[in-house]
Amino acid sequence: MRISKTRSGSLAILILLSGCGDLTHPTRPLPPVPFAYLSLTACRAYASNIVECQLEYGTRFGRQRLGPVQQTGLNISGGDSRYQVASCYPVSMIQRELPNFVCRIYEPRSGTDVSPVLIKGGTAVRLARVLGDREQIQYRWMPDKWSRLED
Repeated sequence: MRISKTRSGSLAILILLSGCGDLTHPTRPLPPVPFAYLSLTACRAYASNIVECQLEYGTRFGRQRLGPVQQTGLNISGGDSRYQVASCYPVSMIQRELPNFVCRIYEPRSGTDVSPVLIKGGTAVRLARVLGDREQIQYRWMPDKWSRLED
């Protein structure tokens, strides 16, 4: 009797402990479209704690580079540095026709949030078009008619 009780007790403990070996956290669900298709890739660290990454849009079957993004203090992991964009929101613009965005990013393998990045310049214009900003889709650069500079 005693032997069967100890065997069944040790078997129960063994079953319980076998589940503890697989403590991987479930991956974070993808953000809503169009953010699910936006990612920062090809990150490289430079002197003065500056990191430059490429903002890309698309799936693994076809990707389009929207442009470079520079950020200070971004902790990049070695090898395949890829970050998923979780969301973006516009921030105040110096020039009305040129957008700026702050995007929240996370590491897809671990799901941990990384510091937000500022997207500006031509990269922000292309991102605004991806996000469906009508003003950026219709905007065409025109010389200022009141400019004193001669063409």
